[in-house]
Amino acid sequence: MDQQTYILSFDDVSPSDANRYADELSNALLDATADVVIQRRREDPDAQDFGALLELILGTPAAVELTKTIITVIGNWLKLRTSASLTVKTADGQMILSNITSKQAAELAQIFLTKL
Repeated sequence: MDQQTYILSFDDVSPSDANRYADELSNALLDATADVVIQRRREDPDAQDFGALLELILGTPAAVELTKTIITVIGNWLKLRTSASLTVKTADGQMILSNITSKQAAELAQIFLTKL
């Protein structure tokens, strides 16, 4: 089965804030849907933390609806943290998100859906 993979990283924050953000966003995503696999990774393999990178793995059959849900959750999370900046990497490239609105979250979902 084909999969979509997204790597999320938190920009311009301390390692402790990045870990906290990863924990918050991971929990928010898992609360929204059980259809996404989330793995936490470390940027630095020698670091003694849980990892501040989130790897989201989506299966193709549910990818369209799941992507909409994920983008909505990310948009809502970013609205609460106006100083947070998030980089989303895919096999096709990357996007940096910050200060996102609901309208922008919907537009972002459309961009991701065209990649499926």
